[in-house]
Amino acid sequence: MRHWIISSLLAAGLSLASWNVVAQEQAAPLSASLAAQSVETGEDGKETFSSADAAAPGDLLQYTGRYSNVSKEPLSGLIINGPIPANTSFIDAGLAVSQKAAFEVLIEGESWQSVPAYKTVVLADGTKSRVVAEASDYRQIRWRLAEALAPGATLVTVYRVQVGQ
Repeated sequence: MRHWIISSLLAAGLSLASWNVVAQEQAAPLSASLAAQSVETGEDGKETFSSADAAAPGDLLQYTGRYSNVSKEPLSGLIINGPIPANTSFIDAGLAVSQKAAFEVLIEGESWQSVPAYKTVVLADGTKSRVVAEASDYRQIRWRLAEALAPGATLVTVYRVQVGQ
């Protein structure tokens, strides 16, 4: 099989050396990072941020994502996911994105939805009903960018979770 692939490339007038160079030159067009910080609120109401190397029940964590277009072309159709770690709950306060985007959430057993999101519950009589989901029901969040991310531009996302008991 390998010989067939090599023969096909050579027959098409391509050399393996030039094919490897092209493959090496194509870097990922998006540079991404996600950092977690612990959020403390002082008696004066001011928030301070510190490293989130360890978290205890009740702690508030803030995730800041930075996504930079390192290519020479606009990146369209971007969807930026925000994980919600196990034993944490999404908190509405502090949600932000630096570019126009649709915010969507994923609830266990459901498809991605806009907010307000709905979930299916089973009532005492065994029937199913659709009810508005709480933020604590979200298992993942995402932003679906409305416009392309320009070359050299950086998108910033911010969201918070609280560590469970």
